[in-house]
Amino acid sequence: MLIVNLRTFFTPLAIAQRLQALPPIKSPTMDLIFPARTQHPLAVLGVDEISEVALTIPVVRRGSPSTPVVTDSREIMYIEPQPFRPSTTLTAVDLNNFKLLDNSGKDVWVSAKMDMLRRIVHRSTEALCAQALSGTIAYPVKLQGGGWDSYQVIFGTPQSYTLDKAWDDNAAKITDVFKTFTDMQVLLQDAGYGGQVEIWAGKIAFYGLMALAEKVTSTAKIRVEMSAEGVFVGNYLVKLRAENYKNPETGLFVQIVADDKIVMVAQDANHRLFYCAVDDLDANLVPMPFFVKPIKMEDPSGIKLVAESKPLPVPVPKAICWAQVTNVQA
Repeated sequence: MLIVNLRTFFTPLAIAQRLQALPPIKSPTMDLIFPARTQHPLAVLGVDEISEVALTIPVVRRGSPSTPVVTDSREIMYIEPQPFRPSTTLTAVDLNNFKLLDNSGKDVWVSAKMDMLRRIVHRSTEALCAQALSGTIAYPVKLQGGGWDSYQVIFGTPQSYTLDKAWDDNAAKITDVFKTFTDMQVLLQDAGYGGQVEIWAGKIAFYGLMALAEKVTSTAKIRVEMSAEGVFVGNYLVKLRAENYKNPETGLFVQIVADDKIVMVAQDANHRLFYCAVDDLDANLVPMPFFVKPIKMEDPSGIKLVAESKPLPVPVPKAICWAQVTNVQA
């Protein structure tokens, strides 16, 4: 009977309402590069839908299932995003304690469990979004036998820019930095983007920029200003991006932006984060950014809360430009 009671807390409507009540989780790549979210009604994405965003047809590799479907003598390729499916086990002791709670206490208990799983899924989705900035998603997939495979989707190669003079060169000036940003933005504009850009710098790159900014005198014609947001050079705002994500296979942390690099991303491009329908009848097979369901276990006796999400960030590679800006490498 208890599992029926628990299920009432985890209907699609109840989950949606509870998620709205939880505090938002801030993630730079999801928030700033992939704010456009689409809940896709199918469990797969057609490459024609992706190409409308990325303007290229993606390549799928091992661990990334794709299904060719012939319709009206035309072959259409579908890509199936791989799901995140974390879980937590509730023992019989946990459930006995749950029975003693009043309705308010049960709401708090359920919200705490959901929030824990939500944060795991959110961090994993942020990792996919961070990888997508390279033009390729290459994420480890845990196999049932205990080994690992690689889930890969290749959208294309982002643009790159080579500096005339590195920022940590003794002869470098703030005008060289301004030239870097101007030239990179021109590359994006030549591809049809770049009206509004986001500029992120790794740690060494950002410290090099700060050192150049500190040398600037008040008579400089280019605006140079350091603030809590970052460093302004002219109208360009450069933000320190020191965040990282954990590789689930190796356990190593991977930086969103390498120490010696910067990335300029056109925000006026159609970078998009798709959420495909989850493969669960209890979720009514509808697209949801996040779903949780209780599953009864016999041995050991208890209940497992299983979450699921099927996100796929789709970047526009030609609206992204990378550059190594220091001689000191990561």
